[in-house]
Amino acid sequence: EVDANDMENGMALILLPTRELAAQVAGVASVLAPPGMVRLVPRPTDLMSFWKEGNLDRGEEYEYNEKEGGDHGGNGANDEGRKYQPRILVGSAKSISTSLFGDKKMPGPPTNKPQGKQLLSNTRWLVMDEVDRLLHVKKTRTDKRSRHEKPAAMLAAAVSRLTVGRVQVIAASATVGRPLRRELSRVLGLHSSECPETLRGEEDAASMERRERSAEVTHVGRAVKIPDAVTNYVLPVDGSTSGSLLTSAAFAAKNILRPPPGQDASGRKVLLVLTRNCDIKVHNAMGALRHFGIQPEPRSLLDALEADGTDRLVEAHRKVSGVEGVGGAKKQKGSVDSGDESGYLLVTHEDNTRGLHLDGLDAVIVVGRPGSPDEYTHIAGRTGRAGRKGSVLNIVSFEQAAALASWTKMLGVDFYPVDESELGDVLNE
Repeated sequence: EVDANDMENGMALILLPTRELAAQVAGVASVLAPPGMVRLVPRPTDLMSFWKEGNLDRGEEYEYNEKEGGDHGGNGANDEGRKYQPRILVGSAKSISTSLFGDKKMPGPPTNKPQGKQLLSNTRWLVMDEVDRLLHVKKTRTDKRSRHEKPAAMLAAAVSRLTVGRVQVIAASATVGRPLRRELSRVLGLHSSECPETLRGEEDAASMERRERSAEVTHVGRAVKIPDAVTNYVLPVDGSTSGSLLTSAAFAAKNILRPPPGQDASGRKVLLVLTRNCDIKVHNAMGALRHFGIQPEPRSLLDALEADGTDRLVEAHRKVSGVEGVGGAKKQKGSVDSGDESGYLLVTHEDNTRGLHLDGLDAVIVVGRPGSPDEYTHIAGRTGRAGRKGSVLNIVSFEQAAALASWTKMLGVDFYPVDESELGDVLNE
């Protein structure tokens, strides 16, 4: 029997590209894991402080167990009131890397080096979510490799070396290609011929075992596609200035949030994504949208998910992602509620959408053309989840509309052109 309080029985590190996504994953993991076993690392800190006496419950403002049952993967009534020492550390790759290796900008001392080395040596599971964002992936053969390794690459290489290959590495992304597999092999110290297998989420254990026994090599490219329930629209506008794009985005948001005759739109949830190509800052977009008097009042996605304290941050992400289970804290004023009665308009940048689950999101407005088809897959995948219908409206210049149409075959979706006068009819169907 494995003692869950003994670090030497194996640690799990879950690395993510952003703190916000890490908080959301930690919220889900704390529901599934035994009480107290999951720890979020929201910023660089001494990781060994989680195991110091008196600090095991630091920052906790709610219990990690349910009196009625025990939906956390433990032993139900036998685990009631029992706390485990941390075995699962969740955080951004930068936060965990800086915690272990230090940084001259760090306000406090990093983790003691011998103890940090022991922690990495006891790591048995390394999960890298949105791995194509965590590693330097060459998009073309002519791309030069960066001189500096990314934090996730440093951590993965250290874990692989210190565990002598005993660690199980799970690298996840909706978009997987051969360059990513080669880079992952390099980081883990594998030969280029030993590229990790690519598995689809729906593949069962039996089919995986048959494929491992077979000598046939199969290539799986795009592991996840845009949900069939998502309808993709294109609104071509005069995109010569960022102001014209923002004006069209405000008009579109008003139409989407406006209820059809006889219906209530109080629960409509819309995410507005600013791409790199549009060159518009979030705070500038917020000011413009407020100027147009859009209701509900636009909010920054990161501000809506921000909270004071580690556990309040986890709870805020539980609310927006619709996760129910243990750890029910009191509702925070101004937080994003996943209830059907609360609608919102959230604004964020293309780089911050990866992996986030916004429960019941009705539509995504994309301002400008995303950087690549892979990026579009991640953005469009925020809506139409769990069988729900969703809409994606792309507001682009006429030149970018043509480029977007060229992705049709690659993405396996159709882009339906619309005019501003048709927005109310089309998106309110």
